[in-house]
Amino acid sequence: MKVFNVISTPARLAVTPLGNRLYEQANDVETITVVTDCGNLVFTSRKGFVTNFRSGGPLVDPFIDQIGDEAKSKLYKVHDLIYTPCAALGMEHPLSRKFGDELLHAGLLWAKMGYIKAGLVYRSVRLFGGPAYDEDDALTSANSKLFTFSWQS
Repeated sequence: MKVFNVISTPARLAVTPLGNRLYEQANDVETITVVTDCGNLVFTSRKGFVTNFRSGGPLVDPFIDQIGDEAKSKLYKVHDLIYTPCAALGMEHPLSRKFGDELLHAGLLWAKMGYIKAGLVYRSVRLFGGPAYDEDDALTSANSKLFTFSWQS
């Protein structure tokens, strides 16, 4: 998979820190389009969507920043959207876990994260991301109502 661009409206993500490494979307509506060799993946989220950007505890932060620059933060948020069942899609995930993890990896390489760090992120989500993708909690339930997804070939 290849990522060619990540476009968002508005151009900068706006979040409010909630504590416990969680951030809430502050803008009324944000759209992130990931332009890939598989088509354009369009995620539109509304105010209140909660993300943690890069998962993993603070021990990882000195090596791989939790939020990263603007490009990386958008890709981490897209990955969180993929890991959230979507009410507009009948509570199905927008994409498979494997596709989402590969998209994150390709996107981080596009965003100029080094190959080793992007590989570590990818291997971490492949090893430890299953429960986050499969299990729903109150936060996931609330988030599921706050976004839509479309794939434009």
